[in-house]
Amino acid sequence: MIQDVIIQPLKLIPNERGRLMEIQRRDNEHFISLGQIYITETFPGIIKAWYRHHKQIDQIAAITGMIKLVLFDSRESSPSYGKVQEIIIGELAPKLVKIPPKIWHGFQTISLNSAFLIHLNSEMFDSSNSDEDRLPVNTMEIPYQWN
Repeated sequence: MIQDVIIQPLKLIPNERGRLMEIQRRDNEHFISLGQIYITETFPGIIKAWYRHHKQIDQIAAITGMIKLVLFDSRESSPSYGKVQEIIIGELAPKLVKIPPKIWHGFQTISLNSAFLIHLNSEMFDSSNSDEDRLPVNTMEIPYQWN
């Protein structure tokens, strides 16, 4: 486990008409103030990596499909410095993953169908003052090889 990363199982409430999946409530223990919420679609097999933020807290949950979320702790002061963590999330494993600032992260769709993800970010995106660093998917700076 990487220090300060929180994985929260999500509650599925099925009924005769379908189901409801509760992502976050203000009374949740790990609730953060939200600056922006958006949904992305990622096609099967596609890898989106690597990203990290300096201030922003990312929270990710999958609505449909399945992904492998990979985290890398490059914070020198962290007890989990240098560690890699893989987390499987999706419609068969509903979780909300809270990623603190300065943690590199990326994901790959591992289902046969697209993955639709909901992103709950603590900050609004500002193209004139980006809070994001990026590295290529095959960087040697992160000790991880995507399959």
